[in-house]
Amino acid sequence: MDINEAVRRSERFEPMRQAFRSIIEKRERNASRIPDLEERLERLKRARESTVGDAALLEQAIENLEANGFRVRRAGDAAEAARAVLDELGDEKLLVKSKSNLSKEIGLSEALGGAGVEVIETDIGDRILQLSGEPTVHPTGPCAQLTRYDIARIVSEFLGRDVEPEPSRLIEAIREDLLPRIEKARIGLTSMNAIAADEGSVLIIHNEGNVDLVSQRPDKLIMLSSPEKIYPDLEEAINMARIETYYATGELITSFMQILSGPSRTADIEKEIFMGVHGPREIVIVMIDNGRTRLAYDKHLHEALRCIGCGSCLLECPVYDIVGPEYGSPGHLGGIGVSLASYLEDLGDSVEDGLPYCTTCRNCTERCPVSLDIPKFIEALRARATREQLLPVAGHRPLIASIKNYGNPWIQPRHNRDRWARGLKTEGPGGPSSTIFFAGCSLSFLSQDVAKSAMRLLGAAGISPLYMGSEERCCGSPLLRLGEEDLFLELARENIESFNIPGVTEIITACPGCLKTLREYRDFFPTFGLRVRHVTEVLAEAVEAGRLRLRAPRDLVVTYHDPCHLGRACGIYDEPRKILSAIEGLTLVEMERNREFSACCGAGGGVKTGFPELAAAIGLRRCRMAEAAGAELIVTSCPWCEQNLADSMVGSEYRVAVKDILELVEESRVDRPDSD
Repeated sequence: MDINEAVRRSERFEPMRQAFRSIIEKRERNASRIPDLEERLERLKRARESTVGDAALLEQAIENLEANGFRVRRAGDAAEAARAVLDELGDEKLLVKSKSNLSKEIGLSEALGGAGVEVIETDIGDRILQLSGEPTVHPTGPCAQLTRYDIARIVSEFLGRDVEPEPSRLIEAIREDLLPRIEKARIGLTSMNAIAADEGSVLIIHNEGNVDLVSQRPDKLIMLSSPEKIYPDLEEAINMARIETYYATGELITSFMQILSGPSRTADIEKEIFMGVHGPREIVIVMIDNGRTRLAYDKHLHEALRCIGCGSCLLECPVYDIVGPEYGSPGHLGGIGVSLASYLEDLGDSVEDGLPYCTTCRNCTERCPVSLDIPKFIEALRARATREQLLPVAGHRPLIASIKNYGNPWIQPRHNRDRWARGLKTEGPGGPSSTIFFAGCSLSFLSQDVAKSAMRLLGAAGISPLYMGSEERCCGSPLLRLGEEDLFLELARENIESFNIPGVTEIITACPGCLKTLREYRDFFPTFGLRVRHVTEVLAEAVEAGRLRLRAPRDLVVTYHDPCHLGRACGIYDEPRKILSAIEGLTLVEMERNREFSACCGAGGGVKTGFPELAAAIGLRRCRMAEAAGAELIVTSCPWCEQNLADSMVGSEYRVAVKDILELVEESRVDRPDSD
């Protein structure tokens, strides 16, 4: 589907959004019931770091599984995995299966259907999707985008009779249809949540009980797994299961936690072992690699295999919130799905699955139980895709060319960069300043009043910085986010050389994108030693020291929007709020999502430039939060956020004003001098 068409149809995902909010609310209610959550999370991270990609542990796990009576088959790719399942089915033409994201990844149902096998999904949500053809939207809530009325229509059409749109009636109708099919089947298929290497055991967690029915088919149970499912022992596997449940559903534990250590057996008659007393006579594990070994050796992306599949990253992803499963790959949704697709499918598929859509806002990282830095994966993949000429998209090409030719993304002559500063004092008395003010491209060309306010306020705070004027060039943030790594490195090297001014020890900027990027210079050039600060850090100190006295021009109710690059990326949350709280006559209210869980404005990562309709849709949802909080004014500290939030309201019913914090502070100065 075209991304703009997906944006226009975004209202269809409102039930999904409500379901996601309910998960977060349940988490908040249940958090106090897991007093050792932080300890458990650290334990899980250590387990994932030490086991994922460990080839020796994989061999140990397979050896112990086979010693316990499992039969393990290895499959190199999706096609080989499908052939293995077909081989295990033999002449059987009916397969009942439980929910399995791994089966979706390899397209198993489609492959089996093409071979004449009837596949019956037994999970209620997956069965609804099987009947409707709708896509999965969450690992544990696959049909969350559908209302009860949608489901009633789907089920009624399939059964040929009217079923009331009551959840209990719908579930009963689906169950009545499923049970005879399950009983008829001789072979079942399920996935698993973990393998305990020491014990040679398999762990499955589920809520509906259908896994019990599927796994008790008399002939055979086929289980799908992949190498990253392996944990050192059952204790670590169970710890993961508890965390996965909490992050996926908000609940403390699932209804069922099933541990299998081989087929059922008895030695009650003369101590002779008999396998398959009740349930399947044989359990076969298909261990599917499908690109994982190659991924484990990727220095940028190998950590993606530490994902435990809880789907928490989807809950507040700004892109997924608008377009749902259009963003992601089969079996793996959202940004992590796009990242995994580069190896589980190929890089071209990753681009098609939404590689250019990520705003790099880091909401996913904040919600991830193992703190996966998905935006870092995205940026690394964009760099690869650029080298392989799969990117940039058309909307990004003029911006990249402008930075290359003019030193800024706005197709503006270099000599106009310092126009805003003419007439302003840009260097302290007695010689060069120890501080450079880095205005950045957006303030220099699009938000010049904000740049002037920044310089005047720094002066009021006791700092008279050096400004480099037309010698200043783009920090490179757009290039780094879009994957133009070579051009970024060239630009960063030139900037570092230009900052090499005797006596200069720090850089102050008013743009969060510049702040994050200038701090990232050390990742590429370890000898870069200048301190980089945001102007709000300086002004907060001035307010606390009494050097800035502030009073609002009128009584005003404002809310503060945390820019992603300033907050989640650089940890600056308190300073802007200290400044706003110091303004007499101003009432500060918080939006539903703030600080580390602040909603993205939608502009970052090249989205506003490349996909303006998507950026506007994301921004409008943020503006709704501001209005719901009762704010007259949205205050932010990022030119990109200010522009996109304002642009997103054009043509809508929302009329909340948007202003940069620096302009508001200058307007509120009690000792404000005449403007230049």
